Amino acid sequence: MATGQSSTPSFFNFLKEGLLLPSHNRTLFAAVFTITAASTCLLLLGNDLAVQPLRDEIDLDTKALNSTDPSSPDFLQLTRKTQDDTRALLLTRAAYFLFGAITRSAIRIVVLFAAVATYSGELHTFGSLLGKVKTQLKGPVLTLAVVYALEVSYVALLGAMIGLLMCLMTMKYFVLFFVGSLLVLVPFIFLVYFSFLCSMSVVVAVAEPGCHGAGALGRAWRLMKGKRRRAMLFISVTAVLSTALNPVYTLAKRCALTSMAAGLLLGFLYSILKAAVQVFAACAMAALYYECKGSTQASAVGYVKVSTKEQIDA
Repeated sequence: MATGQSSTPSFFNFLKEGLLLPSHNRTLFAAVFTITAASTCLLLLGNDLAVQPLRDEIDLDTKALNSTDPSSPDFLQLTRKTQDDTRALLLTRAAYFLFGAITRSAIRIVVLFAAVATYSGELHTFGSLLGKVKTQLKGPVLTLAVVYALEVSYVALLGAMIGLLMCLMTMKYFVLFFVGSLLVLVPFIFLVYFSFLCSMSVVVAVAEPGCHGAGALGRAWRLMKGKRRRAMLFISVTAVLSTALNPVYTLAKRCALTSMAAGLLLGFLYSILKAAVQVFAACAMAALYYECKGSTQASAVGYVKVSTKEQIDA
């Protein structure tokens, strides 16, 4: 599938190819889809069993504190209990976040390897794919580390800018607040595209083993020159699909309060749909990468031919 086409691909072509890509190796993608759905289900269960009960406990503690006389002996006991529960929640959330980040990153790398290998014409079993992942793991891991560091730094910078705006609002510098709000709007909008470039850089690291880290991010930036409308299309489609699944998860949590079986069934359905969206997104991004790479190479070949012809004519 990676062979270049003589005609220019349509605007929606990479989405169609991403949707059809799993059909080129059904056995491999069945295994990839299964582990993706299983990891999603595991993370949801971890949140419901470990994190959510502590949140509910803190809510009960807060309500009890609000209804307790501060001068009574029970108030001090409730305050200590709230502090202990808050500390436990912070530790649990930190552990859950770390576990979730590692799990999602591992699944993300495996899915991208499956998408890139299948698109380039390689037929793998799940075992042989894992062997390939093991031998080429360093590049994607380093790229993910750079990507996470940049995204955290970017969000921290935006947080500092918002904090400055709040200070201006508190000090009633309304003109500076209005101007600053307009200036902050630009990096907020770019954050969406920057996150897309970070994701594309991981695809680059998987498809081009010698390119990783900041080099992969630069490569992704160059590949997407002139293709930003396609990037916005990808972002819009995946965002709509992910948002459309949120009511299913909300309904699952509500049903779990009255019927555990119905809640588990809807939660399982949400995990399956979420996994399908994740696999589709990886396949579509791999297809977009090869499309951009093919058009870049075609442009370079065309430039060389024209340049050579001009030298001959001269």
